[in-house]
Amino acid sequence: MTPKDITFSSSYEEYLVEVEKYILTLREPIAEKLRRIEKSARIFTERIYGYLPAAGEMKWPVLKPNYNADVTRLVPFHEAYSYDITDAVIYFYIDDSLFIRIFLNPDKYLPFLRRCKGVIGSDLSQYTDMPAEMRYRHSWCNTTMSAYLQEGGVNLYPNITWSKGDSYSYSFPQNLRNSVIAINSNGVHKSDLSLYRWKCGYQQALLTLLPLHIIRFGQPVDGENTSISSYFINERIKMLRNGSKRK
Repeated sequence: MTPKDITFSSSYEEYLVEVEKYILTLREPIAEKLRRIEKSARIFTERIYGYLPAAGEMKWPVLKPNYNADVTRLVPFHEAYSYDITDAVIYFYIDDSLFIRIFLNPDKYLPFLRRCKGVIGSDLSQYTDMPAEMRYRHSWCNTTMSAYLQEGGVNLYPNITWSKGDSYSYSFPQNLRNSVIAINSNGVHKSDLSLYRWKCGYQQALLTLLPLHIIRFGQPVDGENTSISSYFINERIKMLRNGSKRK
């Protein structure tokens, strides 16, 4: 983003120092993977910043609502692209390393994604132990990539994601009220704190966005509004947990 970010006072160079401090607390090869992700995010940011119309106090690209709730099949990006699967809605609820390439060269993947039945917005990770500015910038990249795909003619379903409470100010855009949205719950059952934070963010999403329908990826969570949700579970994880053999 800009050398002096709207929300944070640090320069980009100072931001990179903070990121490296965080990365050094991680185990290899996770640390090296995150360095590659940060490099890709920076290349994308430098290429796309200022290209899309922006609005609001933070001047983020604006996503358009989606009112089509006819979603019956979800396929992860890397599998869909490898096997040219276009009769499904594509999602990015996978390891960042499996889709970070779209940030390096979004023009390459736009024609394929345009042919798909739909695409849920990108899901660059925002772990709660990341520095606040890192989570903010990853969220900006997700929103900006989604806006780029919409501008390119993709049937885009907004991906609503959050981390801590300090992310709410940019996680629930008011212009997406009454839209069909997508929410992921994979991994939230790892700890009571993760589950609590997810539930708080989910309730804030309902309150702020009043969604028409929610495409829910992952196991249902107690307290959800199931009447406006359609649930999709990672069938591969389900199959492995059941002890089934892959063919």
